[in-house]
Amino acid sequence: MTPTVARERNRSRGAPPAARRRAGPRRPQRDEVTLEDKYVLEDGRVFLTGLQALVRVPLDQHRADRRRDLHTATFISGYQGSPLGGLDQELGRRRAICEEHHVFHVPGLNEELGATSAWGSQLAAGLPGARYDGVLGMWYGKAPGLDRAADSLRHGNLVGVSRTGGAVAVVGDDPSCKSSTIPSASEALLQSLHLPVFFPGNVQEVLDYGLHALACSRASGLWSGFKVVTAVADASGTADVGRDRVVPTLPQVEWRGRPYEHRPDAHLLAPASVEMERTLLGPRTDLALAYARENGVNRIEGPSDAWLGIVAPGKTYHDLRQAFADMGLDDRALARAGVRVLKLGMIWPLELEIARSFARGLEEVLVVEEKRAFVEPQLKDVLYGTAEAPAIVGKRDERGAPLVPVELDLDADR
Repeated sequence: MTPTVARERNRSRGAPPAARRRAGPRRPQRDEVTLEDKYVLEDGRVFLTGLQALVRVPLDQHRADRRRDLHTATFISGYQGSPLGGLDQELGRRRAICEEHHVFHVPGLNEELGATSAWGSQLAAGLPGARYDGVLGMWYGKAPGLDRAADSLRHGNLVGVSRTGGAVAVVGDDPSCKSSTIPSASEALLQSLHLPVFFPGNVQEVLDYGLHALACSRASGLWSGFKVVTAVADASGTADVGRDRVVPTLPQVEWRGRPYEHRPDAHLLAPASVEMERTLLGPRTDLALAYARENGVNRIEGPSDAWLGIVAPGKTYHDLRQAFADMGLDDRALARAGVRVLKLGMIWPLELEIARSFARGLEEVLVVEEKRAFVEPQLKDVLYGTAEAPAIVGKRDERGAPLVPVELDLDADR
């Protein structure tokens, strides 16, 4: 059976009968749809899985770079493990398409060697005889693999990336232990490594946030962390793609009297490494926060006169929306009830301006997140000492009793 199918559309459907008679008979337009669209269609709608969306991200980034007259490549390395267990296989199956887009996959012998290789890709453009304007690095592994690769990623993040490079650490989390020996949540370790953490909640957001994670890395000079949970990796669905769907704005931050632009430096000895720490904790972090703010990675939904606010990161946002729908609560009903929602796509560092704007006028905030409290303490830190700060509850209520479950994953039924 050929992978090409025909889809007919009657362009006159919906027109008044008289208009159709005046227009005369029309031939139905036939649009070809192929199984390769999930990777090569540049404008339209595609059907793909979460893992296939991860494969598409560097392809889209290469096409975007090419439109900007940048000649870039992507180096991908890591170690297989659920829920990202099929990523290496899909990259292998799509090797021809990947290499057409200068995307090269070299599986690691283990997680730390894969991370070290991806880190090294950020120094390639500065070597004599470099063939590319920049190289994007992507590391992948499951949560225990992140533990093993932490030292390499910590060093790589300190060294940093350039404006034509960029690096992303993709971590597969299995919160309900579906196919892993232990349940996992990796955002706390990614925070410890000082990687801005992006958390997509569905297939569409894997594509969109994937491009944002790469752009944030380029803007800030930091690696980006990319948290993919089992329900997203295993999901399949339609997603909109387009040349203008994600067009990043790269912010500027002043550092020592001029706009800061990071340049990777592999001299990991003092005083160079001390200066790297200064920029890591200073302008590079500020640039990551500015990127999220200027590109709308996080957003507020709901009325200005709300009394209750709900914060929902990543996949939890979509579970929350499903729970509302199951209860018959649409946006109008939520507005009448005085409910405001903060949707977080970048869950660390927490963007101060949007958090304070969200909390303004609220009486209470509920943080709904899987596993341990992660966003909740950040929000408390940001709002501490502000005038008329709302009460904040999450894993425990105002009396200290358990509220949002800490075990397994969350879904609309919980």
